[in-house]
Amino acid sequence: MSIARMPDSVPQQSAAHHSHVVQFYSDDSFLLEELRHVIGTALTGGSSAVILATRSHNDSLTDRLKRDGLDLTKIATEGRYQALDATEVLSQFMVDGRPDPARFAEIIGGVIARAAAASHDENRRVVAFGEMVALLWAEGRAEAAIELEKLWNDLAKSYLFSLRCAYPMQGFCREEHAESLLRICAEHSGVVPDEGYTELTSEDERLRNVVRLQQRAQTLQSEIDWRHREERFRLFVEGVQDYAIFMLDLEGHVSTWNTGARRIKGYLASEIVGRHFSCFYPEEDVRDGKPQRLLKLAAKDGHAEDEGWRVRKDGSRFWASVTVSAIHDEAGNLIGFGKVTRDLTERKRAETALRRSEARFRLLTEAVQDYAIFMLDPEGHVSTWNTGAERLKGYKASEIIGRHFSCFYCQDDLRASKPRRELEIAEKEGRFEEEGWRLRRDGSKFWASVTITALRDDTGRLVGFGKVTRDVTERMKAEKSLRALSLHLLKTQDEERRRIGRDLHDSLGQYVAAMKMSLDTLASSLEPGESETSQRLAQCVHLAEECVKEVRTISHLLYPPMLEELGLKSAISWYLDGFTKRSGIQASFDISPDFGRLSPDLELALFRVLQESLANVHRHSGSPTAHVQLSIQRGMAVLEISDQGKGIPSAILEESGEDWLGAIGVGLRGMKERMRQLGGSLEISSGRGGTRVTAAIPPG
Repeated sequence: MSIARMPDSVPQQSAAHHSHVVQFYSDDSFLLEELRHVIGTALTGGSSAVILATRSHNDSLTDRLKRDGLDLTKIATEGRYQALDATEVLSQFMVDGRPDPARFAEIIGGVIARAAAASHDENRRVVAFGEMVALLWAEGRAEAAIELEKLWNDLAKSYLFSLRCAYPMQGFCREEHAESLLRICAEHSGVVPDEGYTELTSEDERLRNVVRLQQRAQTLQSEIDWRHREERFRLFVEGVQDYAIFMLDLEGHVSTWNTGARRIKGYLASEIVGRHFSCFYPEEDVRDGKPQRLLKLAAKDGHAEDEGWRVRKDGSRFWASVTVSAIHDEAGNLIGFGKVTRDLTERKRAETALRRSEARFRLLTEAVQDYAIFMLDPEGHVSTWNTGAERLKGYKASEIIGRHFSCFYCQDDLRASKPRRELEIAEKEGRFEEEGWRLRRDGSKFWASVTITALRDDTGRLVGFGKVTRDVTERMKAEKSLRALSLHLLKTQDEERRRIGRDLHDSLGQYVAAMKMSLDTLASSLEPGESETSQRLAQCVHLAEECVKEVRTISHLLYPPMLEELGLKSAISWYLDGFTKRSGIQASFDISPDFGRLSPDLELALFRVLQESLANVHRHSGSPTAHVQLSIQRGMAVLEISDQGKGIPSAILEESGEDWLGAIGVGLRGMKERMRQLGGSLEISSGRGGTRVTAAIPPG
């Protein structure tokens, strides 16, 4: 339930007769009967009542008051009875688990002020009951409950009201609750014990009850102290299954023996009790006086710790962690020693193996010449350096360790905060990989392949980064040269196609056309009776006509003249008409209205993608249809060719990865390279519904 802010028109009142009583109870019925009497008396006398209770207590109190004949509906309408949910009200002024003084004063002060304004008696008296402190106590927030009690007392300096708080006695069942209980009582002007005390009618009965409670408290305290000692000892013994725990007398002879000692050292109690504990030490330690030194150190400092080899009954050795503690009586006299031994042989072996592994890895890392392998701390400062790093980057270990790894980056990368972003990505995703320019100590640049790996300890805490850098400048140059050569070959191929197409059209085409004309002339000069010759000549004329068409088609396919004259839109429409006639595949074409002319190189590149894609549709897809679309998307000229065929096997796409085009055809590989050189891209997607080839290129 939301509580509105106190109206400015309601005046604050002095707290001349404020009372703040705490009620303890064990039975809800007792509490509700007490409230029934207090609240009912106040309402009957014309005072106002504010109830901040749990929902169940609110409902039960309302039922009791109504059974007493109070018209709560009318009283609530007058504003003299406000029953609010303690949990909801509490949530309105709690901030970070503590009551906020300003919010409390505004919210609760407003409630009290409105109740006082509605009160019918001459003193504007308000009686309040609150369980918000009890809710905080039940949640284990004792300090917050006490702070709330103090805020009620502060509020009483500005408003006239009588407050009764209530705590269930079951909430104070532990010894450590005693101090908080006293602090709670100190914040109240009156304390009402639970029903067990208030039922005592005479002062003599109450005094006798106090003495009985004091005796019971003393008895319980003694029992608690004894049980604590027993519990601590029991937990100690039960929690050390892997420890040998035994006692020594002042001279070092074994006086007690536990199961852990028997398991670790191999002796039965009957075999070892009475013997000197030096029998657990190797001969060299005994000759050196180590057992006696440990006892002297424990007697002097209270305890002594050691790790080293110890000997079992069968003569085998184990690596032990040992603690010897001096034991004193109540008078402070030394009466013996307690000794705890743990077998750490496996840990010792693991540590030894780890050190050897680390040493081998360090030697391997330092021996690597072709890779810079080094460590960074979580902030990016270099913490290790190998020989490969010194050769590749030019820094000696003494020059670079401690410096930030951003010194390897160019100024443009530094301005873009690239080093910081790389560490953030590696921390978030586990690793970061890229290729780019890096700087050597002398300022020269090299093209680097970089991998950064986040390193974490057993708890998952980031402890640094591993960085591996390789100089791939020569590979990058070779790839760049290869791409340039590829583009040159593509351009040469286009020029050769154009030349062959023109030669076919201008030379062979003309010859075939002339031959057809001659055949036509010859056919027209034949006599009517030469029917057989006329028929054969007609066949020759037909073949010549088909030859003319084929030569024209081939020359246009090699380099369509309308691509230069009318643009990509017209060239695609012409090509699709011919493709449908040749293949029987129904091809459709859509173009967005805002698609205009592109540069000749761009139009030629997209046209070649169209040719190669439709050739693959015809040869491999088995699709009855093909769809072509030209559009402008996100500032790119986009050509899409899709079919409804059987698709490309997923294994080819997955296995080929970045080089998937190589598994599909050299033609599309060349188209991809052409797109890349022109700043665009070529992508392919395939599934059961068919294949889609998408070429995107900047239109500028």
